[in-house]
Amino acid sequence: MAQDYVDNVYDSTFEVQTTMANVEKNFAALKSSFSGAAAPSNPIAGMWWFDTTANILKLRNEANNAWQSVWDFANNKPLVTNNVSADFGAALKDPAVGTAGLRTLGNGAQQAAPGNNPVPGDGSVTPAKLVDAVAGDTCLAYNDGTEYTTDSNVYVSVAQVVAPRGGAFRIKFDLHGPSISYGYAKIYRNGSPVGTQRASGYNNQTYATWSEDVSGWSSGDLVQIYAYKHCAYGAGHPAFVRNIQIYTTNSFQFAKA
Repeated sequence: MAQDYVDNVYDSTFEVQTTMANVEKNFAALKSSFSGAAAPSNPIAGMWWFDTTANILKLRNEANNAWQSVWDFANNKPLVTNNVSADFGAALKDPAVGTAGLRTLGNGAQQAAPGNNPVPGDGSVTPAKLVDAVAGDTCLAYNDGTEYTTDSNVYVSVAQVVAPRGGAFRIKFDLHGPSISYGYAKIYRNGSPVGTQRASGYNNQTYATWSEDVSGWSSGDLVQIYAYKHCAYGAGHPAFVRNIQIYTTNSFQFAKA
C-alpha cells in the first residue's frame, strides 16, 4: 500500500534523512494514485485513490466528503454515475418528434426503428410495409383502356387488379348499357360489393364516367368492377365497361390480376 503521505516534510529540527524519507513517501503515494485496500485516512479534494479492493480508480469530490468512481479496471471501462447518469435518464428517452434525444428501438412515432423504418431492417420492401394510399387525383396508379362486355343478367366480374398497398383509392370507369335496355356496374373488393351501383340510361350507348372514393383496402386485395345487363335478350346485347382508372395522392402501381 502506498497512500500515506506527510504534509509537513520539512522542519528546522528535522534531519536531512527524515526530510528525504518523507519526500520519498509522498512521491510513492503520488505514483500509485494513493493505492490501497481502504481509502486514505487524510483525503483532500481532487485527490486520486486507486481502490485495490474494488479495482476502481476514484477521485475525491470538491466538497471533500465523498469518492467518485472514474474507471473500472476489472472490466476496463468508465463508470457512468451521479449527474452523468441523469444526462441519460428517462427525460431524454424517446422525446417528442423533432426533438433530439436518446431513442429506443421500436416502431413508435418517437422511436428509432430497426434500420430506421419505414425502410425495414432486413432491407426488404414489401407491399405490407408501404404507406397506405390516399384517394385523390394527384397520381394515376392504374389505367386500363380495354373495353369489357358482359351478357350476364346478374353481377359478374368483368375486370380486376391487385392492390399493392392498403388505404383509399379513387376509382373511375366508363359505363354504357345494351342497345335495348340498361347496364349496371359496381366496385367490388374480393368478390364483395363496396361501391355504389351505377346505371346507364335506357338504350343509351354513350359512355358515362363514374368516380368513387373507396377506403378500407389492404395490400393484396382485388379491386374489381362487376357489371350486368338488365335485359331479357341473350348474347349480342351486352353492357359495356371501359377506361378503368385508379388514382391516389401518392404514387405506386397496381398489377393486373
